[in-house]
Amino acid sequence: MTAGANQLESNLQPASETEMQSSIIPADLNYASSGPFRVARLPRIEHTCHKLFPQCLGTQCLLRLDIFCPKGGSSFGAAPPYPLAIFTGGFLVGSGAYVSYAERLASWGYVTVLYDKAETAVDNLDDVISVKFIQEIMDWCGSHPVVSRVSDFSRVYLCGHSRGGKLSVLAAAVDPRVVALCLLDPVDNTVWAPLGPGYPSAIQALKLLGSKQTIEGTAGVPLALVGSGLGGDCAPKAANFRLFYEACTAPSWMVSVEQAGHFQFLDKQSSMQRAVCAQGRLPDYSVRQLSQAVMVAWAQATIPLNRDGSEQVTPLGVKGAVSGRDEAASNVVSKALAAISDPYVQLQSQTKNI
Repeated sequence: MTAGANQLESNLQPASETEMQSSIIPADLNYASSGPFRVARLPRIEHTCHKLFPQCLGTQCLLRLDIFCPKGGSSFGAAPPYPLAIFTGGFLVGSGAYVSYAERLASWGYVTVLYDKAETAVDNLDDVISVKFIQEIMDWCGSHPVVSRVSDFSRVYLCGHSRGGKLSVLAAAVDPRVVALCLLDPVDNTVWAPLGPGYPSAIQALKLLGSKQTIEGTAGVPLALVGSGLGGDCAPKAANFRLFYEACTAPSWMVSVEQAGHFQFLDKQSSMQRAVCAQGRLPDYSVRQLSQAVMVAWAQATIPLNRDGSEQVTPLGVKGAVSGRDEAASNVVSKALAAISDPYVQLQSQTKNI
């Protein structure tokens, strides 16, 4: 094993007895807060996607990966491998803007990957090759000597913001390892990335996901959506989250945050992002808390954790059945609202095929 792998493994050693005792799941779970697991963030890894050559060239084949792992699950019966989650950011938005999302997922028992591609506004990678990068991350997690031991890369939860939501859908359409989706203010084809070679429509792909066979043999990839009511030109109505929801034929749940703008989902906005996209009256922190509550609840309801490497369980005992999704959809918004005391929280929530 290499020195780098040894360093990774040292970060993933089981928690001490004291640490495990302090991470026992509380009786009253709140999806709008951190979960019962401790989180280990591994040192950043650079990975060159050799097999994607010549579709990418030189430094364009380089991925920079940040991995967040759950620790301390044995105190309440959870055991690795934990489901794998991959979070894809918006166009040219660095993964550092989504660290709180990765930490939140890992705190609820999901090995979570953030990543950065080497692209610029004038030298960007199209959607087709970008989807292959997501698949490459799944492959890499399955072959890495340490990450493969703690992550269940056969059950993958794809999450994404803006263009990252679109890419997550396109990846789910071609890879049976993807078993659930959560999209934050996704954007499909626009005048900036029109439908054409290299830029397929995720909304069209969603129409087929209701009958898609996953690696688990189930039909359909369940979808959760959180959208901004003030997306404006940054998330045009002709390509926004509502059309994703309308197109989805699988079990789906949509939450619209009326007083949120497109970039308010980020951990931190730049001055340019604030200037370009509308800003709602709801504070950015509240937008994130609400989005993360939905993201975690959907994960818990659709991709249960393992107990002792065999039986699949979640802290709520949800088995991942349709009734579990319905429980998440009916409870999470009220739990999130209870944790966010803000007069501008205005939500619309819908479910279908559940």
